[in-house]
Amino acid sequence: MVDSLRSTLPPVYRHLLNEFFDKPKVVETRATCDRCSMCDHGDPSPVAMEYFDPTTKCCTFTPLLPNYLVGAILADESPEMAVGRGRIKNTIGKRISVTPHYVGRPRKVSLLMTAYADVFGRAKSLKCPYYDDDNPAGTCSIWRHREVICMTYYCKYSGGMRGYEYWGALKDYLMIVQQILAQTAARIVDPTVVEPQFKRNLLTLEDMEDLPPKDSDYAAWWGRWVGREEEFYLKCHEWVQNVSPAAFAKHVDASKEGKAALERLVAKYELTQNKILPTNLVRNPRMKESHVGDKVVVTSYHRYDSFALDKELFEVCGTFRADQTLDENLERLKREDGIELAPELIEYLVAAGVLVEPPKPGAAPTPADNAGERSGRRAALNAILEVRGIGPDADARTKIDAADAAKLDLWIKKAAIARSLAEVLED
Repeated sequence: MVDSLRSTLPPVYRHLLNEFFDKPKVVETRATCDRCSMCDHGDPSPVAMEYFDPTTKCCTFTPLLPNYLVGAILADESPEMAVGRGRIKNTIGKRISVTPHYVGRPRKVSLLMTAYADVFGRAKSLKCPYYDDDNPAGTCSIWRHREVICMTYYCKYSGGMRGYEYWGALKDYLMIVQQILAQTAARIVDPTVVEPQFKRNLLTLEDMEDLPPKDSDYAAWWGRWVGREEEFYLKCHEWVQNVSPAAFAKHVDASKEGKAALERLVAKYELTQNKILPTNLVRNPRMKESHVGDKVVVTSYHRYDSFALDKELFEVCGTFRADQTLDENLERLKREDGIELAPELIEYLVAAGVLVEPPKPGAAPTPADNAGERSGRRAALNAILEVRGIGPDADARTKIDAADAAKLDLWIKKAAIARSLAEVLED
C-alpha cells in the first residue's frame, strides 16, 4: 500500500475504495511543492514567463472542505497538524461559510475567483488561509486531510496529456465521492440541519463586510448544533470512518454517476501505464503556438505546461496526414524526405499533445467522448454545482445533457471557481 494510489489519498478514504486503488501510484516529478516549477529559479525560458509568487505558489485558492474532512482535521492530534487544527477552529469560530456540509471560502472570495485566472498563483490577497507561512518550505497545514481540488491539481505533468487526463478523471470521481459522503454524513448525524442555498451571483451585506451571517439565518441552518459545530464535524468524520466498503460500493461505485466516473478513471489510469499510440495522428489544430527564433513553444492541454520544439520538428508534425496511419506517415516521411522519427520521439509528441488523433466527422464517438465518459463528466459537473449552491434548473440540465465532453470539461473548470450558473454555462 505504501506506493499505491490508495496511499496518496487522505486516510479517511483508504478503507472505502476498491481494489483498483491498490495499483501503483502516479508520480509527478515535474510539479513539486518544495521547488515550485512555476516560480522563478533563474532557469532560462524560451518565452516570457509570468511566474507564480514564491510566497503563494499555486495556493491562491481556498478549499471547500467537506464536513467529514473538517472532522478528520479536528480529530488529528498529531503535532504536525497543530497549525492546521488551530486554523480550522478559528475559521469555524468566525462562522463565515461554515455550514453543515462544508467549511468553505467567503462568498466574496468565490466571486473574485471567477475572474482571477490571469493572476492565479500571484494574487497574495487570495492566499489560502491554511498555507503555513511560518514553515520555511511554505507548506499546507492541512495537507494530510486536503480536499479534492488540492489532491488532484498539478501545473505540469510527467505523463503529459495522459497525466492531465488521469488527474482530471480522479478529480471527477472523488468529487462525486465527496458530495455523497458530505450530504449523507450530515443527514445521518442530524436530519434537521439545513444546507443553505444562496442567490446566484448576489452577495449579502454580511458577505461584503466580511461578517458572519445573521444569527437567525445561522440558527436556521444549524439548529441545536449552534456553538457545537466542531462536535458535529467530528461526528460526520466518525460516521464516514465506520462506513463499510460494501455500503460505499453500493451507494457510490454502483450508482449511475459513480460507476461512469470510476470506469473513466480506470481507463485514464491504464493509459498512463500502457502507452498505446493511436493508429492515426495529426498535428493538434487546437494548441496554442508561440514562434521564438528557431523554437516553437506549444501549449495544448494546460496553460502552465508548455513544450518548446525545434521549428523544423514542428513543421514536420504538420505534414502528418489524417488519411494515413501513423506507420504510413512515418514511411512516407522516410521515403520522400529522408526523415526518420524515433518511436521515443513520437511518444513524446503524443504525451505533449502535439500529435493527436484526428477528428472523424460522422464517425462514432471516440473513447474520449463516449457516452460513459460524458456521463461521468456530467455527474462531476452537477456535483460541483450542487456543493456551490448553484444547482442547475431544468433548462440548464437540458443544456448539460446535450454537451459534448470538451464542453463539459470546460464547464467543470469554470464551476470549480464560479458562483453563478450563468458564469459556468456561458459560451
